[in-house]
Amino acid sequence: MLEHCQRAMERSMIGIKKEDKIQNTVIRSKTKVTDVLTRIDSLKWRWTGHMLRGTQEKWSNIITDGYPREGRRNRGRLTAGPKWRRVARDRVQWKLLEEVFAKRHTELRDIL
Repeated sequence: MLEHCQRAMERSMIGIKKEDKIQNTVIRSKTKVTDVLTRIDSLKWRWTGHMLRGTQEKWSNIITDGYPREGRRNRGRLTAGPKWRRVARDRVQWKLLEEVFAKRHTELRDIL
């Protein structure tokens, strides 16, 4: 939904209509706007690293250590590996993984 809204706004920015049948990659190269889903994922990744590096006992850390009722974690943890909490403490390595995590929506769109 956000993706479609962003595309419409980008077309409006450069004054073209959907009927003109111009590819999204061409529109993106003209507007130079960051993909909204990539930006959201990037911000989520940064917040997670910030939260895990904190030394205070926060509710967000307590919840992160908990186990879900279903017994499974989401696949986002696969990006940093099974020792993702340790990786988060290393800012340089965490920053390198940010791009991989943030690009997952773009790659999934290309596959489908």
